[in-house]
Amino acid sequence: MKKSIKRSLKIIAVVVLAVIAINYFDIDDKHYDEYLSQTVSSEQRANAIQLNDYERVAGPVKLAEAGDQVSGVTWSPITESLYVVARGDVVNVLEYDRLGNFKRRLKSNRNMDAEGITWVDGNTFIIVNERQQELSAVQISPETRVVDFNGVPTFSLAGGNAGNKGLEGIAWNPYDQSAYVVKEKDPIQIFRIQGFLERDHNRELTVTEQKVMVQSLNYFNRDLSGIHFDSVSRHFVVLSDESHALSELDENGQAVSVMNLEKGWHGLKKTIKQPEGVAMDTEGTVFIVGEPNDLYIFKKVLLEH
Repeated sequence: MKKSIKRSLKIIAVVVLAVIAINYFDIDDKHYDEYLSQTVSSEQRANAIQLNDYERVAGPVKLAEAGDQVSGVTWSPITESLYVVARGDVVNVLEYDRLGNFKRRLKSNRNMDAEGITWVDGNTFIIVNERQQELSAVQISPETRVVDFNGVPTFSLAGGNAGNKGLEGIAWNPYDQSAYVVKEKDPIQIFRIQGFLERDHNRELTVTEQKVMVQSLNYFNRDLSGIHFDSVSRHFVVLSDESHALSELDENGQAVSVMNLEKGWHGLKKTIKQPEGVAMDTEGTVFIVGEPNDLYIFKKVLLEH
C-alpha cells in the first residue's frame, strides 16, 4: 500500500514539474523520459517508433527553389519523393528526393496561406489553408505542371477565419480513411475528419476532436506545427515549433517517446528554430522542414545489446 502511494506521489510530482517546465522552458528529454517511465509500459515502448533513438544524418539541407516560407512536407511512396508546400504569390508545391535534391517546382492557381500537405493515395494529396481552416484535395501526378484547385473536394473546418493560429498540419490515416489536422494554439486542438473524400458516395462527413491526443501533448508542447501518421507502427508523430519537440503518440493517443530538436540533442549542431512540418518514409526515416527553407533528416540508431 505504501509503495503504491509513493509511486502515485512520484507520478504527480513529475507531472507538476512537467507542467511548470512547459510554461517556462523548452522541452527537456530527462524530464520527459522520467515522465514516460512512470506512465508508459515497457510493452508500449517496445512497440513504439522510439524517437529517442534517432540521430541526425543530414541537415540543415537548403531546399532549392523553395523560397523562404517552407510550411509542410509529406512523403509519397509512389514516386519515392518528398513534397514540400511553400507560400508565395500562389501556393507552390516542390518535389525532392529523399536526400533533399531538387526535382521540380509546381505553381498553382490558388493564393492561400498553405501550411500543410499530406499524401493520401495514388496522385491524391490534401493541402491545408491555415487562416480559412480549409482542406483541399488536389491531384499531383508526374505529368502535373500546375496544381489545379478548381472544383476539387474542399472542406472548411468551423467555417471561419482563424488568423495566424489556425490549422498548421495534416496527416492521413489510411486505416480509418480520415484526415487528422492540428490547430496551432489558443487552444491547441486535433481534429479527425472522416468522409471528406467520400461525400460523392453519400457518406456522411464527421468531425471529432481528439481530446486524448491533445491531453498527452499539452504537458510538453506550447503549440503544434505539424503531424504525420506512420502506417508501419500506426502511431502519430506531432511537431511543436515553440517547444522544439517531436512527440510520438500510440494508437490510444498516449505519448510514448520524444525527440528534442535543440542543439546538442540527437546529433543536432544547431537548434531547429522554426520546425514547420514532419514526414516519415516506409523505412522509418524522419524528415523535418523548417523556415526559411531547411530540411533535416533523422534515422534510428540500432543499439548493440
